Amino acid sequence: MGCLAVLFALNEQEVEQLRLVKRQDRSDYMHEEIEEVFFDDYPEYTCELDKSWDAMHRMLTDGNLNFENTFQPLCNVIFGGEFLYGLVRESSGEVITPETEDDEFMILKTPEQVAEIAKVLPERTKAECRECYNKIDEDDYGFPLDDEDFEYTWEYLQESLPFWKKAAEEKRYVLFTVDR
Repeated sequence: MGCLAVLFALNEQEVEQLRLVKRQDRSDYMHEEIEEVFFDDYPEYTCELDKSWDAMHRMLTDGNLNFENTFQPLCNVIFGGEFLYGLVRESSGEVITPETEDDEFMILKTPEQVAEIAKVLPERTKAECRECYNKIDEDDYGFPLDDEDFEYTWEYLQESLPFWKKAAEEKRYVLFTVDR
């Protein structure tokens, strides 16, 4: 873990501009054009997840940190969507591999995926999340599974709900970014 994640709610024009940037230059573009502008000018379209994203993905799905997780639609909160940087889907469409060694990822969720997430995520109870959290393989996770870590993750999940709702209402895309 040890890496920070942020969600950005982008409009269609911002997504088109991002897609025009060469794949190998998207990380720099994200840091210089999206991150700096959104944190300063559009905080309502920015949602920091800090380091909670790893456990969050696991507790919203099957307990694994897996890019190919099919626990719909909750797997889309973190890893679902279009891989814009850091990962590439092999030609078979089934295998996902890192395309860089820096472990930085950018994954774009469509407005349709965002709407599904905004509808289902608030229905996920703390007890359901705790049950899935308890299924996480501690060795695979690399950190102790304890009440403090669960509460930290749960808090970030709850704080993200207004962000998802606003992005869905405005039919925005959501860009998940993590810099490991």
